[in-house]
Amino acid sequence: MHTLKLQIQDDMYESIVSKGIDINHKLQEFIATLADDGYPAISTQEAKKRVADAVQRYRDGNGTYTPLDKDYMDEMHNYIQSL
Repeated sequence: MHTLKLQIQDDMYESIVSKGIDINHKLQEFIATLADDGYPAISTQEAKKRVADAVQRYRDGNGTYTPLDKDYMDEMHNYIQSL
């Protein structure tokens, strides 16, 4: 097992402890989320196939896309023009 050394300011530590928060448990949960995003892993070959399929759908005009908000598009256009 590896050791992780965490330095927390005294007042912050006291606040955490007074709220009954289990620091070790919270750190374990956080580190687990860093290692696993919840999605199953796919192979490089599968990833390339998915991208190729998406490109083909785009080229064929068969894809469905989320429309962008007009206000957002106007804001981005104005921003680009100001550069």
